[in-house]
Amino acid sequence: MADDLTHDVPPSEMTEFELRPGRTLEAASYRPVGRLLLEISYDGGGYGGWQIQPNSPSVQQVLQEKLTKLFGGLPIHLIGASRTDAGVHAIGFAASFLTPGRPIIPPERLMTALNRQLPPAIRIRSLRPVPLDFHTRYDALGKAYTYVFNRGLDTPFAGRYSWRVRPGQDLDAMRECCAVLTGTHDFSSFVAERKNIDDAVRTIYSIDIQDFGQYRCVTFVGNGFLYKMVRCLIGTIEAVGRGKITPRDVARILEARDRTQAPETAPPWGLFLMKVFFDEAEIGAFRLEQVPFFM
Repeated sequence: MADDLTHDVPPSEMTEFELRPGRTLEAASYRPVGRLLLEISYDGGGYGGWQIQPNSPSVQQVLQEKLTKLFGGLPIHLIGASRTDAGVHAIGFAASFLTPGRPIIPPERLMTALNRQLPPAIRIRSLRPVPLDFHTRYDALGKAYTYVFNRGLDTPFAGRYSWRVRPGQDLDAMRECCAVLTGTHDFSSFVAERKNIDDAVRTIYSIDIQDFGQYRCVTFVGNGFLYKMVRCLIGTIEAVGRGKITPRDVARILEARDRTQAPETAPPWGLFLMKVFFDEAEIGAFRLEQVPFFM
């Protein structure tokens, strides 16, 4: 399946490259000589999400404009690991692009130059070479997301990065709910625009709840997540925490495979894409060490 933002190059035009079976490269107006993988942090509050769209600024658009300028006007196209929604943040988003032969910019210099030109809301955390036919989305083995509840005083700053909820959440019930949701399931009850998705089966390896002072963080690690899936799950976990529904209800909702059976979707501003995994060892080792916006 080809990325919907790119076009495959016919194999006959790529014979000089050693590509893995079944692999093609996205179209480029220059002869690519390599590929770089970027790990990106961004505050999504001022953007309509990662992906370029007609009516609002996007993180992808900003980065591509800066990269195109640095590479002498050659149009650089980034392939992202996913499409974060408007208002959703990232600590470790992943994107890659094909590098031209000229100008030659060493990765460390490119990272420095990019961070100097980018707005404060976007930063490159790392930048490294990967195989030419590496695909950021299809080579990803999983992702980690964290959602932040604020159980304390609301402030102009906390309100930008967390969802303020009433104190007194039933932590034991929330953890029981998370146990119901962990594993391989059809998550049709927890996804927006189900009709646009061929397969709603995904595997959640773990859902971990940690408290850091007034902030309660719920971290999901899984092999993939559907459109607004994490926010839908958080809305359900929050409803369990305040006693509106029970963990037994959650099992029934999961089995129903019907979005109308589940509670409302949580707001976007408390959600962070923490990490995209390309190494299986990283999946089991991942654990949140502090509130995401303190990182």
